[in-house]
Amino acid sequence: MVCPNPGRKDTASKDEKINVKRPKLEAPDAELMFPLPLFHQTPGPISVSQSYLRRLIVERWEAEVNACEQAKKQQLSEIAPGPNISILQASLQRIISECWDAELKCCEEAKCHEVNLLLILAK
Repeated sequence: MVCPNPGRKDTASKDEKINVKRPKLEAPDAELMFPLPLFHQTPGPISVSQSYLRRLIVERWEAEVNACEQAKKQQLSEIAPGPNISILQASLQRIISECWDAELKCCEEAKCHEVNLLLILAK
C-alpha cells in the first residue's frame, strides 16, 4: 500500500485507539459541564433601599400627574378660547376638565396606595 502523503502516517493501518474528549456526566441526572446561555439563567434578587424604591414610585406618579395636566391644558386650548364662547364650547370645556380632574384624582390615589403598600411590606 502506497501512502499518498509520505510525511503523514496512515492511521487506518495501525490498531491505535483515538481518544475523543466529550463532556462527561457525573451521575445520570447531573448537568452538563457547559453553562447555559445567559438568557436561560435567572438573575439573583436585587436589593434596593426603601427610600430609593419610594422615590421611584413617587417620581413615576408625579410624572403621570404632570402628563395628565399637560394633556388637559392641550385639550382645553384646542377649544376656541375667548369671551364669546358658545354653550357647546363651555360644555366641552367642563367635560374635559371633569374627565382630567377624575384622572388626576385616580393618579394621586394610586400613588398614595403604592407608597402605603411599600410601607406595609417594609415592616
